[in-house]
Amino acid sequence: MPLRRRRSHYQQLTEFERGRVVGLREGGFSFRDIAERLDRNVPTVHDCWQQWSREGIASKRQGDGRPSGITAMEDRHVRRMVVAHRTACAAEIRAEVDTTVTQRTDTYRFIQGQLRTRRPVACIPLTPNHCRLQRERCQSRTHWRTECRSVVFSHESRFSLGASDGRALVIRSSGERLQPTCLQPRHTGPTPGVMVWGDISYDSRSTLVVIPCTLITNLYVSLVIQSVVLPFMDSIEGFVFQQDNARRHTAVVSQHDLQSVDMLSWTAISSDISPIEHVRDIIGRQLQRHPQPALTAPVLRTTCNRHETPSHKLTSGTCKTQFMHVSMLAFKTLEVTPVVNVPAFHI
Repeated sequence: MPLRRRRSHYQQLTEFERGRVVGLREGGFSFRDIAERLDRNVPTVHDCWQQWSREGIASKRQGDGRPSGITAMEDRHVRRMVVAHRTACAAEIRAEVDTTVTQRTDTYRFIQGQLRTRRPVACIPLTPNHCRLQRERCQSRTHWRTECRSVVFSHESRFSLGASDGRALVIRSSGERLQPTCLQPRHTGPTPGVMVWGDISYDSRSTLVVIPCTLITNLYVSLVIQSVVLPFMDSIEGFVFQQDNARRHTAVVSQHDLQSVDMLSWTAISSDISPIEHVRDIIGRQLQRHPQPALTAPVLRTTCNRHETPSHKLTSGTCKTQFMHVSMLAFKTLEVTPVVNVPAFHI
């Protein structure tokens, strides 16, 4: 018998189950049949019927055990302290409240209040000035309609070999965690991959640039700005170029080459609201579900280029509508969203 079922097999009967025991016994069922129906042991069912026969009641007796070492007011105070100090442990809460109960009792009180220790969500450290600038930037672009069509969004993405985003699940029962059929091989160390750079606008896109090595400032200037950005921005008039505040983007050399290009202001430590993020996430999921996944970096580079070129050119009405919708939602965000959500496959 599994441990969980064995534990429930010997638990005390609920009030509803006690009523069922009395009803089934009066209906002529044996103690063994009743125990099988309720998934309980025979002595528990027998004791419940004996209590009904002697006392005429089937409810659970109130035990005369040790009285609680904490009052109801102190219990509420403990729970309020937990909500106010999320990172405090049970010993610190107990010392702050100055109660005489044990640390185990405090932990049990937390569990009763549906308060359990969980891993916190990573976030960006923001100051009030960052929040103010982010809010002002979003409020100034809340009513943008046609202005979004004149913005060129750029972004670089890295696709790794053998990485996983945690979407693949297995169906297993308790105790089968280490079964060979429930394991998913995955390389946990640094893996080779390919980094690509590209930009999109409402009805056009540039060529996909494959970064051969680490994207430093000099390589970004020679391989991206001078080769792609400047010719692409010269071919279209009245457009604004967008890039985030990465170190290679804000370097003096990069800013010097982009003097002739109108730039979209981007506040420090702000959330990345570029619509191209969604396109790269779609490509990453498609590459992960590919029937023949890439095993080498050159094959992965070819596959990325193949998925980028035909599927995501913003020429159809549906793609244009989605582009405008994502852009408007991004600029209508009046609250700062500091949560870092970076999938493992798409870095």
